[in-house]
Amino acid sequence: MSRTTVLVVEDDPDLREALCDTLELNGFRVERAGDGPTALACLNRARVDMVISDVQMQPMDGHTLLARIKEISPQLPVLLMTAYGNIEKAVLA
Repeated sequence: MSRTTVLVVEDDPDLREALCDTLELNGFRVERAGDGPTALACLNRARVDMVISDVQMQPMDGHTLLARIKEISPQLPVLLMTAYGNIEKAVLA
C-alpha cells in the first residue's frame, strides 16, 4: 500500500522541518522544498499527492507557485498557509 506524499514548501528551515516531522509522525511521506523553483523541480521528478506551501517566500511567492502548479497539474490539491493573510488574497487563491 502506498502512502500519501506531501510536498512541503517553506522558506523557514525550522518551520519546514517541524511541519515535515509532524506529517511523517502521522504516516505521510514528505518531500521538502525551501522555495518555489525548488518545489517546481520536485514536482517534475517526484509523484506528489498534495502541496502545502507558505505564501510569503522569495523569489517566488506562494500565489505564483499555486498558479504554476495549476498549469502543470490542475487537479493537485494545494494548501496555502501564511501568518500575513488578507481576505482579497485568500479569495484570489
